Amino acid sequence: MKRDATRSLLAACALLTMAAGCGDATPAAPDAGPVCVPDRAQWDSEVRGTVERACGACHGATPSYGAPYSLLDYDFLTRARSGGRPLDRTHIRIADGSMPPAGTPAPTFADSQRIASWASCGAVTLTEDTRLRSTAPLFRPPAERPTGTTAIELRADNFAVPMVSDRYQCFTFTNVVAADQFVRRFDVLLDHPEVLHHAVLFRSTGDAALAPSYECAGSPPETLYTYTWAPGEDALQFPDGGLRLRPADRYILQLHYNNSRNLPNIRDRSGVRLSVGPVAGTEYGMVAIGPVGFSIPARSEQRVASACTLAPGTRILASMPHMHEIGRGYEQVLLRGGQRMPIITLTNWQFESQYFYDLPMTLQAGDRIETACTFNNTTSRTVTNGSSTSDEMCFGFTYVTPPPTAEYCNEPLSTATPGDLVYRPGMCSPADAPTTLPLAAGTVRVGAAPALMGGEIPDARWELASIEYIINMAMTPIGTVDAAASTVGGRGQAWTSAGRLRADFLGSLSLAFTTGNRFARDIPQVNFSSTYVASGSSLALTTECTAGTATTTPTMLDYEVRGDDLIVGLRTQSLATVTIAPRYTFRRAR
Repeated sequence: MKRDATRSLLAACALLTMAAGCGDATPAAPDAGPVCVPDRAQWDSEVRGTVERACGACHGATPSYGAPYSLLDYDFLTRARSGGRPLDRTHIRIADGSMPPAGTPAPTFADSQRIASWASCGAVTLTEDTRLRSTAPLFRPPAERPTGTTAIELRADNFAVPMVSDRYQCFTFTNVVAADQFVRRFDVLLDHPEVLHHAVLFRSTGDAALAPSYECAGSPPETLYTYTWAPGEDALQFPDGGLRLRPADRYILQLHYNNSRNLPNIRDRSGVRLSVGPVAGTEYGMVAIGPVGFSIPARSEQRVASACTLAPGTRILASMPHMHEIGRGYEQVLLRGGQRMPIITLTNWQFESQYFYDLPMTLQAGDRIETACTFNNTTSRTVTNGSSTSDEMCFGFTYVTPPPTAEYCNEPLSTATPGDLVYRPGMCSPADAPTTLPLAAGTVRVGAAPALMGGEIPDARWELASIEYIINMAMTPIGTVDAAASTVGGRGQAWTSAGRLRADFLGSLSLAFTTGNRFARDIPQVNFSSTYVASGSSLALTTECTAGTATTTPTMLDYEVRGDDLIVGLRTQSLATVTIAPRYTFRRAR
């Protein structure tokens, strides 16, 4: 859905702007004033053309998309102003990656170097390429709309654009068609391009009430992407057939406004045009492929991954990788006959630079798709999987035919069942810990987790006897859970002695949904040795040893001693409005 490489340069809309984004109309003054006078002959012969390609869409003769001024005049660029010259810190903005602004493709590394070197009179040499890179080409449309289609426009309703640099506004559309139709093509409609930064069209998958117009940020809850646009992008068109549009479907149009020039009295009607036609030809559907239920601990880098199996003969058309703000890299590979075949790799991830890529392939029996994301959490909090911008996601929103039976596809990388779980004692277990343990079967239940009652903990060795995962509601962001068809199992043991608890266990969880889809994940081995202080039904743990692949070791447990059983409640896990309370029952070994 993008132009060719040369045209995509224009989306770097502010390389010569002093501001950190298109937002500031007055560049900041450098401490030491102008440091050089760039060569005018070089500007005329090569640099101006580069700047026009890279910045002309935003900083052309008429500034657009929130840009504060034109950047095609040498005298303007080099003229002293109260806030400094527009080019004085150009090379800094290029080098630190703050230019071009998020959501726009960058120029080539060679062009970036040419501009930086010219602006600094040869003082700056870029050593790191921080551009978003992809191994797959962008998904581009034909120049003309499909014949035999009619246009349906989903527009902002004369929205009064405030004088701010960032405003995300969502508009809800219902009853778009009276009968099923195919969307053959998506096009952006620009009413006030001088203030529009990007547009996204979502399809709502939930049933919560939505206002006709409301302020929003990030991905609205319970939605799937269908089309995205940023300066420099083109339409999205299906080669034949299209995406089914139903009378009951709801669409959410998100517009990102950037009115950094404080332009008054702008009432915007930008939006998206759907070119629709009869239900004929190939029907495409969208499936979100990737892991869920993960978390990234504070100040850590982590890779998360999952697999996906689609029906043999499924044909993939295009896919849009999706992460949030701490994403760094994205990768998909095809697992076929013991080989790993690259599909797409993205490096230098940018949160708002989310595009559809051309990934034509047909899946065979036994094929699996592995999706992996790398995150770098520099914050002081654990970032969990979720739909808000402060959460994280790892999905490839993928157009396929025939349409999938479920909107999400997530499986463990290992195809092992609970009965296949291999247990080996961890380093924090006693040296004489048994190595052969029975499989503890488990259940998934919908309801409230009963309170545990505590009790006196005897000195004993305990073997894992059963597991129960209790979810507070069957309706989740990824479907309705079929608890009876869900499975859980594990192997493990624990030791209690003189105020010390050692635990060592692992498991596997597979949640079934009423759509037939499954969310499956391995439960990493937890192995620790801690002293504890009992208070009511809680144990406060002080860790002496921790091992295994668990990302965290518990510091607090709920528990109950019931005859020969020690019931342990692990930390409740959350996925949007859904909570999962794991309960592990250990039985005294004889």
